[in-house]
Amino acid sequence: MTTGLARTSVRARPSAFAGVFTVLTLSATVVTASVAILRTASGLPPGAAREQTTAMGAGFTVVTVYLSIFVIGQVMALSVAQRATENAVLRAVGAMPWQIRRMVATEALLTALPALPLGYGLGVLLAHVWQDGMTEHGLLPGGPRLTVGPLPALVAAAVLVVTSQLGGLLAAHRAARAHPADALGEASAPRRGVTAGRVLRGVAAVLACAGAGALTALTAAGPREDAGEHLPLVLLAYLVAVALAGPALVRGVTAAAGAVRWIVGDGAAGELARAGVRARAGRLSPAVTPVALVVAFTLVKLAALAAADDPPWVDLFATVLYAAFAACVAVNTLVMLTAARRREVALLWTVGAGAGQIVRMFLAEAVLVGVAGGGAGALVALVVGLSLGEVAGVSLGELGGGVWLGVGAGVLGLVLPAVGLPLVGHLRRVGVRA
Repeated sequence: MTTGLARTSVRARPSAFAGVFTVLTLSATVVTASVAILRTASGLPPGAAREQTTAMGAGFTVVTVYLSIFVIGQVMALSVAQRATENAVLRAVGAMPWQIRRMVATEALLTALPALPLGYGLGVLLAHVWQDGMTEHGLLPGGPRLTVGPLPALVAAAVLVVTSQLGGLLAAHRAARAHPADALGEASAPRRGVTAGRVLRGVAAVLACAGAGALTALTAAGPREDAGEHLPLVLLAYLVAVALAGPALVRGVTAAAGAVRWIVGDGAAGELARAGVRARAGRLSPAVTPVALVVAFTLVKLAALAAADDPPWVDLFATVLYAAFAACVAVNTLVMLTAARRREVALLWTVGAGAGQIVRMFLAEAVLVGVAGGGAGALVALVVGLSLGEVAGVSLGELGGGVWLGVGAGVLGLVLPAVGLPLVGHLRRVGVRA
């Protein structure tokens, strides 16, 4: 039964699984390219080039797997939250918690299957670009022949299965634990105030931040030459805390956002924007994490490049790759959130809200998400830069004001179109020419 329900859910909501599909495809792409580079490195003669290439391929693989579990859980959680009423009905008519978990895990697996061949093909192309770049910059002397074969496909398949299932199970946790008697009420009206779940989430965020601090201290105390390689893991450790604290961040930014009044005014649109963000803080928080990821990785990597006398091509390659990874997740998350609000747009239009008010309300919400994510990412970058800057060669002071403004503009360039384009479609469906 659960397998049939999973197939029906995926077919009925292709857009809801677009974010998961994108992450899984990118994961397969990077893992395929990384394993291909590892295989190519194994054919090099012993020496510094072989060691550096092997370490780089292994590092990319580890970070990609960690990142995939992290963001797939976020995006799948959003997909499950958007179907809260349907999950509540299943629980009310007798579905067991294990059946809900199995259904969500099956949905993730069905999404992973088509992502594998596409990711493998893109990964082979990426491996060629990667190898050519390293050869041109003297990191692969002699220009060895790229070795691909079936092994990268097998590793990518294993990674997709593991990450999709872990992400799916994490996403299904709340829906599976809902009590049948309370499920429908919880789906129609989310609980307000202090709840056990919010307290546990806050405690987990504090523990995650403490763990990230401990990892930072260990990295600072370790060998100086290893600090740069450990930076991505340190950043991701802090971003786990950001993900757990996401709803609180959104609420805090909303409470302090005088910018909302500047954008939408003090009228009905402004009040609807503020109320909407407060009510949907939990569902908007999955968009905060990838935005924070883009900002944190970009700032730290650019600072490392600015401080280096001869900027390594590998660092620039990694910056572009991880920023693109997180940016795709952020865009897909916001598109999913906006696409699910078609009925809300129709209701606002029916009760007399103008097209301009609706557009300003949605854009104000996008700005709040961008401020929360961008601010959290900048804070993580500052913490890591101040803690590990000396040992890892990262100096945020080397970044000029133009870089900070460019990163901020890039965040708005991500969030505004991701919200605006689905909104245009909603407005056209209710007869508004936008």
